[in-house]
Amino acid sequence: MKNSSGIGQPRPDSSNRQSSNPGLGLAFSSALFYTSYDVGVRSLIGDLSVWGMLFLRGCVGLTVMLVLARIFSRPLWGRQTPLLLLIGFFAFGSSICNAISLSSIPLYQALMIIYFYPVFTLLLAGPVNGEPVTGRDLTLTLLAVAGGMALVWPDQAVGLEFRPQHIVGIGGAFLYSLGQVSIRRMGPGNSGLEPIFFYSLYAFFLAVPMSMIFNVELGLNSFGGVGGAFILATLGISAQLSGYAALRWIPGFKVGIIGYLELLIGGFISWLVFSDPMGLRALAGGMIVVFAVFQLRKSRAAPSKSR
Repeated sequence: MKNSSGIGQPRPDSSNRQSSNPGLGLAFSSALFYTSYDVGVRSLIGDLSVWGMLFLRGCVGLTVMLVLARIFSRPLWGRQTPLLLLIGFFAFGSSICNAISLSSIPLYQALMIIYFYPVFTLLLAGPVNGEPVTGRDLTLTLLAVAGGMALVWPDQAVGLEFRPQHIVGIGGAFLYSLGQVSIRRMGPGNSGLEPIFFYSLYAFFLAVPMSMIFNVELGLNSFGGVGGAFILATLGISAQLSGYAALRWIPGFKVGIIGYLELLIGGFISWLVFSDPMGLRALAGGMIVVFAVFQLRKSRAAPSKSR
């Protein structure tokens, strides 16, 4: 059976630039939503916890997906339930690993590890989906990774002190990449709603038990905590929905490269709003990221294989 245009189905970029624009635009929208999410976390971090955000993200995700499924008459269980359950597990497992690393190692190190996922996505694209990977793809991915590291590395940091939490962070990046390449295997009978629905199921049912295991309060005891978490959950679900829809048009590593704009825009907003320093190294890293993103418009992909 040949590949179709269903979301998540391995569909290559066309050499026609216009046909690639939907995926690039959706990936850019996802990066903007994630940037807003990051700024919100920075502003409200004292009123809520990671587990509280995950729980409300599950609540918002389930509610929004149920409403959209009713409007568009889409069954949320999809036609590949085992695959969708696996995708939801990868996404939620990644959230857990990221939450642990963000709360236990320096922020810049956690971000560097999390944003290494485009490399994993690129390496998995061939074995999992049979998607061709070129030297140009690898070069652009490594450029984006280098630019992202330059953006988040602080001036006072001189080295890395390895901890077990770093392995947990790497596991989170790997699980996230597994989720992306798995979404590319979804058939034409599925849409972009099912992955978020299954992710939200995991978040809704497991966030509270996980908070109890780690002995961390949800941080939902105040109006500010609940309201802030609700806003962040809405931004997070919007970012996921845009990113998953982008995978219909472009490979996961390209979505990841565009995702580095989150670090660039977030760094600029932090400089503008929170007076965080932005040195020449960060500016150079930002220019590298912009260059890699711009070059995606010129990239071509080989025809897809029949499945």
